[in-house]
Amino acid sequence: MGNFKRWPRAELLIFTIFTIVNLLPFVATRFFPTMDGASHLSNSNIINQLVFHNNSLFHQFFQINPEPVPNWTAHLFISLLTLIMPAFLAEKIMIILLLIGTPFAFRNLVQTISPKRTLFSFLIFPFTHSMFFFFGFYNFCMAILLFLITLNYWLRHDERLNIRRTIVLAILVALTYFSHIVIFGTLLIAIAMHITVGSIMAILCSQNEKKTVLQRFLKKTLAITMAALIPLFLFVWFFYSRPEIREIKFIGKHELINILTSIRPLISMNPVIEGKMLNILFYLFVLLGITGVVTFIIRIFNKYSKKVIPETNEEGQLLPHFNFWWILASMVILLGLFFTLPDAYGTASYTSYRLGFVFFIMTILWFSTFRIPWYFGLLAAVTGLCVNTLLIKYHNPGIRDLAKLAASCNKAADFVAPNSLVLPIYCMDNWFTGHFVDYIAVDKPIVMVYNYECASGYFPVRWNEKTKPNYHLGNPATPEKYINFELVKGKPSLMLDYVFIVGQYDPNKDWFFGMLHKILTSDFEKVYEAENCSLYRNKLAKKQ
Repeated sequence: MGNFKRWPRAELLIFTIFTIVNLLPFVATRFFPTMDGASHLSNSNIINQLVFHNNSLFHQFFQINPEPVPNWTAHLFISLLTLIMPAFLAEKIMIILLLIGTPFAFRNLVQTISPKRTLFSFLIFPFTHSMFFFFGFYNFCMAILLFLITLNYWLRHDERLNIRRTIVLAILVALTYFSHIVIFGTLLIAIAMHITVGSIMAILCSQNEKKTVLQRFLKKTLAITMAALIPLFLFVWFFYSRPEIREIKFIGKHELINILTSIRPLISMNPVIEGKMLNILFYLFVLLGITGVVTFIIRIFNKYSKKVIPETNEEGQLLPHFNFWWILASMVILLGLFFTLPDAYGTASYTSYRLGFVFFIMTILWFSTFRIPWYFGLLAAVTGLCVNTLLIKYHNPGIRDLAKLAASCNKAADFVAPNSLVLPIYCMDNWFTGHFVDYIAVDKPIVMVYNYECASGYFPVRWNEKTKPNYHLGNPATPEKYINFELVKGKPSLMLDYVFIVGQYDPNKDWFFGMLHKILTSDFEKVYEAENCSLYRNKLAKKQ
């Protein structure tokens, strides 16, 4: 690989070009359509209405979650941006940050671990638009970026930690926690393995005294413990405070193995089509893994058969085997958690997929520690770019089609008066677009009376159970055309101002849709209609 690095500027230029090319399809439409992205934008708007606008109607329905839960970082980032720009631009800045920051953060981490093997960093591109990215799990994606930055910061400064650097480390660790709790845990695992394996390696090296090694071990352990003290407390409290009645779901061992062999965390839409593309990446991983391990064994055998003391650096750590072993130790622990932890705990889900995703990230880092010929790095770079191109080419048409629906839903907001109550109804047979109704409420102060984030307790905003009223459709005086959404007995009921429907409802489906049809045809008027979405205004509601 050293031969290729004669042109480091050319390699960096190529990496930069592909980073930009990788970004373009995801910012080419007004909204980047994701499964949960609209809900995150809508709830970021709620944060603004509560904190910055002191909107009394929103205070009646919502409140800031008093528990310092994870999933805050992306919401707060978008909230601050939407104070000065529309939601679609704030989302674009978020996407630009993720799709530029993640590749370069990973590249810098590879350079820290193996400066001459940056070609392996090209393998990160397919991981920048994973299933979590398409699902709109922006907090998780932000956590991955912070994981890379924080781990790199630790590796560069662990031997020279002072008060200032420990404070910076504490801020990075806290941001990681408030982005996603699983990634916070994996970050601490990686740092713990770096400290532990480094100490073991130092003891095995004859140039180090055990007392010195122990002092370094305690110093580093104390530093990371102090830096992570508050997030660690919140981490423990988060699980301690969760009700025991929440449903726990495990994935079978066969399916877990399939998640790894198919690199399932990168499959967003179609497992069959995308799986064929990712098979190429999996076979590359197998090839690199076998080649690296065999080469490592041969080198170790040659060194010890000739009774040569392995080379060390000034701290006495073995090179390059130290990085080989602490990354491998991290991978083993992640794999153990992958096969033992539940995939879902209440409404928190995809734990197995998240752990698998980080496992693959660590695997690529592990590959970069191999002392293999440079052309294996070139093969990895070319394969990563080819697979990434195939995935983008496949996703492009779907992105454009879904973006049209997102834009149509957002356009409906032009026909809604501020501070109105809107009942969202989803009638499409598409699991991916279930939260697209929220695009109507990403910019205007509109109260959507259904909000899954507020009900889960895992996000920055939740329902204000003390003051949240009931609501109804129709006239109580005419029960044959009346739907009362009585959530709490004895509370007042507010009249809904609008009904926003995504898809086409069938009046004959059941009692609810039959009654809804009667109410819409008599008490409401259609004020907006586009392909697959329509907005009805209560004739008694305030007009714009």
